[in-house]
Amino acid sequence: MNEVIICQPSPVKTLAISRFPLRELLNFLAYQQHPELLSERVRRQPVPVLEKFPSTVRELKEVLKAEKCDKNEKLFIDCNAKNNHIAVLLHNEGVQFWIHYFRYGIGLVNLSFFSHLASVEGLLTDGTRNITHSYEYQWFTHDFCPKFFKRKQSEIFVAELGDYFIKQVNPNLLCPYIIYFERRGLKEPYTFIWGSLERLTEILIWTYFVCEGMKIEKNSADNTRFSPSVTITCGNLISEPKIEHPSETFINAVGALAIRENAPYMVLCGGFGRQDGGENYDRMRRNKHQFYSNLRDKAKDAVLREKIAA
Repeated sequence: MNEVIICQPSPVKTLAISRFPLRELLNFLAYQQHPELLSERVRRQPVPVLEKFPSTVRELKEVLKAEKCDKNEKLFIDCNAKNNHIAVLLHNEGVQFWIHYFRYGIGLVNLSFFSHLASVEGLLTDGTRNITHSYEYQWFTHDFCPKFFKRKQSEIFVAELGDYFIKQVNPNLLCPYIIYFERRGLKEPYTFIWGSLERLTEILIWTYFVCEGMKIEKNSADNTRFSPSVTITCGNLISEPKIEHPSETFINAVGALAIRENAPYMVLCGGFGRQDGGENYDRMRRNKHQFYSNLRDKAKDAVLREKIAA
């Protein structure tokens, strides 16, 4: 297991699966009987060994060994029942993969987002994890034999379950999840491909001094409104970095020149969730990073030579 990924036994005591995900499982198993209808990726998943492929939720209850099926066709599965179900929780940089392995080769992965691993167990109501249509989940198949479910929940065993999902299951899912295998080298979500933030800030401070002088000359009463704040938007694969000042075109013009030599760009990384644009999809396109600078506050700390240069 990679050090970035934390794997531990799942804290779920009762797994409640609503009717819609169960209907999807029935369809999924029906397609498993006709591999010619499956995509090439899903075709690589093992075919579950079942005496009879279920066609109703009631029949699924027997396959998944659920304790209860209510009037809304919602199944309740006791996760502590022996020799029937094993589960692990993968924590990957703020994202949790709740992975459930059932006997007879059926599995379920449920994706969710939390800021801290410690908050996961606290969000469970009475130890119950609900899988509904609104949640991100996928069904899969595995090739663990029934004897595998009799093993003790040791750290090595839990790590094996996590590795199996990452290496064997995830690449063959309908829509594979993006999982980090390396720590990000930069703490900030951006980096300067040339130049630096210090140099860009220095040029903007000089420009601020010039603008202040121009304002004083034009208006001795000093009642002209002038915003000291500037916004810098990092570039990405589809747009270049840009700078914006709300009230001064001179700072915008000089900043546009300065940002060509001091260019911040987003650090490309895979987001979480399902891939929806190919392996090289840049999820950061949707969430542009911006950082803000108050030139007035920075000008107070400027040394004399910067004022003379301006």
